[in-house]
Amino acid sequence: MLNCIIVDDEQFSVEAIRKYIDMLPKLNIVGIYTDPQTALEKVSLENNIDLLFMDIDMPLISGIELAKALRRKTQKLIFTTAHSKYAFEAYEAEGDAYLLKPFTFGKFSTTINRLFPAEIVPKPIESNQEPNYGDNFFLVKNKEEDLRIVKVMYKDVIAFESAHNYVKIYLVSNKILTAYLSIKDVVEILGVRDGFKQFHRAFIISTDNINYIEGNTIKMNNNLTFTVGDGFRENFNAFISNKLLKTLRKK
Repeated sequence: MLNCIIVDDEQFSVEAIRKYIDMLPKLNIVGIYTDPQTALEKVSLENNIDLLFMDIDMPLISGIELAKALRRKTQKLIFTTAHSKYAFEAYEAEGDAYLLKPFTFGKFSTTINRLFPAEIVPKPIESNQEPNYGDNFFLVKNKEEDLRIVKVMYKDVIAFESAHNYVKIYLVSNKILTAYLSIKDVVEILGVRDGFKQFHRAFIISTDNINYIEGNTIKMNNNLTFTVGDGFRENFNAFISNKLLKTLRKK
């Protein structure tokens, strides 16, 4: 059994990697950290880590810096990121592999098999069980069109809103689709796809389609407005801190 730790501030990425790990019976998750500072404190105390999955673009401490501090704590180190520009820095941090988001289960399992050739045997799965996170679209049955199957491009989505036993999908065309899904289902659909955030239990939004932020209120390009949920304040503040342009001048 290979003990794994996931460090990633994106819950979508965590869930996708967790699902892939569950498909490989020799992998065992012993820790998941969405806050890099907590990861530094906790992982520093670990002694039996075989594999560390490390995101790079995180607030306060980058995955590169964190990996350098924790490299001696793990047998193998895999960087997972949506940006190819970090490849050289990952190499300098002694990374064993570099997975560019969004990546498929095939790419994931091939990488694990290369690092641990004698250990990994994938669990048998049906072909329709694996979401292809490399696609640019998903399919959904629209309740408003007698359950017609509609193709939706990720780039056309403004937000997902939970409403009782279904989800509303707001599109840039101002069209609203209604699907018998839950927010948890949406998380699985999105997988490790970059650009979507959840700052309220009922909403997952495309950050590209934020119009403005005022205090804890977010207004989207289609005028959809909501207040950041109490349980999401930490992630919201980290997002603001990471994206907000700041002056380097001393006051």
